[in-house]
Amino acid sequence: MTPQDYRRLDALDLATLVARREVSATEVTEAAIASIEALNPTLNAVVLRRFEAARAEAAHLDAEGPGHRPLAGVPFLLKDVNLYAADMPTRFASRFFADASPRGDSTLVQRWRGAGLVTLGKSNTPEFAGDFVTEPRLYGPCLNPWDRGVTVGGSSGGAAVAVASGMVPLAHGTDLGGSIRIPAACCGVVGFKPSVGLNPLGPHWEEIASGLDSDHVLSRTVRDSAAALDATAGPDTGTRLGRLPPQGGYLAGLDAAGPRLRIGVATADPGGRRAGPSQVEAAERTARLLEGLGHHLEPYAFPPEAQPEAWFDSLWAVDVVVLVEERAREIGRQPRPDELEPYLWAALDHARGLSAADWLRARLAMTRAAVAVLGSMEHLDVILSPTLGEDPPALGVLAFEANGSDLATWSARGYAFAPFVAAANLSGQPAASLPVMVNDRGLPVGVQVAARPGEDLLLLRLAREVESATDWQASLAALQDRLATA
Repeated sequence: MTPQDYRRLDALDLATLVARREVSATEVTEAAIASIEALNPTLNAVVLRRFEAARAEAAHLDAEGPGHRPLAGVPFLLKDVNLYAADMPTRFASRFFADASPRGDSTLVQRWRGAGLVTLGKSNTPEFAGDFVTEPRLYGPCLNPWDRGVTVGGSSGGAAVAVASGMVPLAHGTDLGGSIRIPAACCGVVGFKPSVGLNPLGPHWEEIASGLDSDHVLSRTVRDSAAALDATAGPDTGTRLGRLPPQGGYLAGLDAAGPRLRIGVATADPGGRRAGPSQVEAAERTARLLEGLGHHLEPYAFPPEAQPEAWFDSLWAVDVVVLVEERAREIGRQPRPDELEPYLWAALDHARGLSAADWLRARLAMTRAAVAVLGSMEHLDVILSPTLGEDPPALGVLAFEANGSDLATWSARGYAFAPFVAAANLSGQPAASLPVMVNDRGLPVGVQVAARPGEDLLLLRLAREVESATDWQASLAALQDRLATA
């Protein structure tokens, strides 16, 4: 298998070849390792390597056969946050966790292993996945394969870069405020955030960031995202919050004929600010496409409650306090000033100043926002908008220090960059960023589609329609060819 052959195939294509024994899992793994070794020194997407263990797993797959594992032999990356693996540490991209020991597999990790994915390592992320960009001090900045001078977004930036550049076809992402969809838009890949509770977070967590978070994958194709969801969706043992997948699964239902949908189109954010020219063009172009496919399109305005306010940071920063205090007890000391980044110190100070009543008020504010968002689309099936409010800015522009070293100012600047994404976290909706065009700066532009909670299959079907009509794979193939000859 040549590197070009490998890059051109999505996860399901690779798994099919392995299942038919037309190519071995070992050959696929070696092609992935070669791609990482060629591209990662420049792009810095992979921050922990697990190559020898991956080779052993691939050889085992070749010896025993893939069986009925739907993604057997497909190369994969975990993100260095949220989930745990028995054979790799979770460092949260933090110097304070730099020598942390592995913990037992999270349920999602167990399910990905059970599906036959071959994990090659971990991807780059900002510290505690808390930033809008992927420029951590521990690992250094991850660079955008379309333009190395602009951000890859965050917090699943390493995953997006690895998928877009052809290192792996699938990579784990987390999303508590757009962290799958923002980098997907910046890097031109599919980023699907499932309904809250569909993918389990146990056994170490029941919910993350007070229920804002959903973990899933970034991919080059919608069908790969559906297949990955089939491998992981469904409640964990003991959870009170799980959702059940549809009978028959997501991949099997992907191409089934569905009803024509009522779709609301927004090009202004919850504060009433119109998105940038490229973002508006992408949304309007997609709206015309969907109207041509028979869907009903009408204007939509986000309610103002869909814009995160100061209470939003209270919901995720409390988790960081718990993690840092747990680590401090483990090693017998508190973090030194240089072991956490400035925005984390600010978030910790904010969270430690909260009372129990303050935290509950933040939870109630989230509930009010969810009611407002879902009430605003009561007569609609889907909301279509840009994913981002502007083109990806230069590296460093969204940094905490570049925005006054003030938590509120930094957060407001970040959500001016990505003002459309948080509504789906507040409401628990499924939402996806889909690449639809390249702008005159040579950067990919994504649109976001979001449905009601639990309507993940409906949304995946719509995403598949958009994907089929845009032929985005040709743009990705051209990017990967440029990277291979650079």
